[in-house]
Amino acid sequence: MSLIPELSNPYLTSFTTGLLYGLVACTATCLPYLAGYIASTGTDFRKSVITTLTFNSGRIIAYTLIGASISLFGGLVHFFAEDSTLSIFQTYSTIAFSVVTILIGVILLYKNRKPSCNCNRTPINPKRFVNRFDVGAFTLGLSRGLVLCPPLIALLLYSIPFANPIDSIAFAVLFGIGTAISPMLLIGGVTGWLLNKAPLLRTYIAIAGAAIIIILGISTLISSILTLA
Repeated sequence: MSLIPELSNPYLTSFTTGLLYGLVACTATCLPYLAGYIASTGTDFRKSVITTLTFNSGRIIAYTLIGASISLFGGLVHFFAEDSTLSIFQTYSTIAFSVVTILIGVILLYKNRKPSCNCNRTPINPKRFVNRFDVGAFTLGLSRGLVLCPPLIALLLYSIPFANPIDSIAFAVLFGIGTAISPMLLIGGVTGWLLNKAPLLRTYIAIAGAAIIIILGISTLISSILTLA
């Protein structure tokens, strides 16, 4: 079994690094998007936790893909090690995430629009998003995870000389699991629980949640484009 000599247990280090990063950065950067999504899908505590887990599973898959790419293609080591190319990749991946965010927000806004007729169906249909596999939450998490996480890249680049490809993928997965075990999981559930306490305002909350996602996506897109200028 391949280990990084300078670390007594690189697997535990990968998990701990992800856990610490999730406590500080991941919750702050991901929660606004996740809260808007939960508000727009009108879920309760349990379903909001499931939505959060689905979102985080998308991020873990993204981290796994990054780890596999770096471990399998040696040329990418030099690519990610250069600050200029890393910055460019970050910018374009952020633009892609922004576009995905805006599209998801638009879809949610369309689904949660106030019906023009007095019919016996609710404008919100959580079953399409939560009861089955939540494609929207997963896609949002996947696209967010592809925005390179500096601690993860540093960890993978540091491990390349000592670890085999399987180790590097394991480090990425453990890092992702560590970030997923964060206050975001509980806060996501509490958000759904609180919003579910106002059923009379559910339609307006759902529309507001979708609008927040769109606004966040647009603001992120504009800032990313300005970075290229």
